[in-house]
Amino acid sequence: MVSLIYLNKIEDYLEELLGEGEVLHIPDYADKIAKKFNLVIYSTEGTSRVVFKKKGSRTVIKTGHYTHNRAEYAAYKALEHSLLGDLLAPCLGISGGGFVLEMAFIPKPIPLAKGEYYWFNPEFAKMRDRLESHFSFIKQYNKYAWGADFHEENMRVERNGDIKIVDYSNLLVDMFNRRTTTTIPKAIRGICKLDYPRVGIELTLKDRIISYRDGNNNYKIAIDPSSQEAC
Repeated sequence: MVSLIYLNKIEDYLEELLGEGEVLHIPDYADKIAKKFNLVIYSTEGTSRVVFKKKGSRTVIKTGHYTHNRAEYAAYKALEHSLLGDLLAPCLGISGGGFVLEMAFIPKPIPLAKGEYYWFNPEFAKMRDRLESHFSFIKQYNKYAWGADFHEENMRVERNGDIKIVDYSNLLVDMFNRRTTTTIPKAIRGICKLDYPRVGIELTLKDRIISYRDGNNNYKIAIDPSSQEAC
């Protein structure tokens, strides 16, 4: 875990790169940021953020638009001590302006399917829809939300096989984008006033099988579906 001072130093450097009145496209400056702070560029595949990592660190640093970082941080802090919070990769710190976020490092991606397959697995989609339904109560606060966006690339796997959601900013980002008065404390308070689903969810990966369980609902999804199972 890095210090808040360190996160703010990265943010200050982003502001230097920004320049007055310009829009900073983080991927264009990823190499400069990495070199300045001795970081490794871990991912540039996100739509709004670049992920960096210190060698040997157990955390990652997400840089990008402040609304996504603030939304993710607020969602985690609101759900941190709930059963749903166990599914989220922990947010550990955020810079003053929200442009830099530190999150726990979840080491393994969801594996890609092998052999002849189609990109869309309906069994995974069914499981994902069920998973997202448990977070839909947040729409009582964020009425602009269109969905949680828990697809495979937004999930990663712990060494023990537990699957964690590593990008969940969609739960609140529309609130931060559309209402400029929204702050992290306000968002946390707004969610904490709601009735949380009291359901324990198990989401794991073993032997290329994703297992999902919540109460009486169980899914087993093969990473390598047959052509009959995929579409």
